[in-house]
This record gives sequence, C-alpha cells and structure tokens, in this order.
Amino acid sequence: MATITVNGAELEVNASPDTPLLYVLHDELGMNGPKFGCGVAQCGACTVIMNGRAVRSCVTPLSTVKSPVKTIEGIGSATAPHPVQKAFIE
Repeated sequence: MATITVNGAELEVNASPDTPLLYVLHDELGMNGPKFGCGVAQCGACTVIMNGRAVRSCVTPLSTVKSPVKTIEGIGSATAPHPVQKAFIE
C-alpha cells in the first residue's frame, strides 16, 4: 500500500513499488489523461507534472513518487478548462 497525491487528492493505492506511475494512474485510479505511447519516455503521451516539471510516468516507479502529481485532468475544470484542455476539445 502506498499513498500519493494526485490532482490535490491524497489517495491510497495498492501497487508494488516498482509499478510505473502510469499504470497506477490508469489501472488503480481510473485516470485516462496520461496515455501509454512508446513505454520508453520518448513520445510524451504519459506526461504528468511533478514539482513543476514534466515527468514521463511510463518510466517513473511508484516508489520514487515523493511529491504531488498533476495530470491533464487536474489542470482545469469542466466550467473553466485550461487552454491545453480547450485545445484537445477543439
């Protein structure tokens, strides 16, 4: 069991420490924003924000997640979408 903060919510996840963050976000938490692309941190489809920096979640083990994670779902809201979200919608 591990506790991580995602989009401002502190969450308990039941995954092994070596599980990639991408799989925790998708399989454990049901998030669809970060996507599996190449699996080797090259394409950016799995990018999340940690400590104000872009991080490739497909190669980031759960055990190394020590700061809050922000996904595309967490950068805006349905009533006030972030410009990046607006671009995807358009």
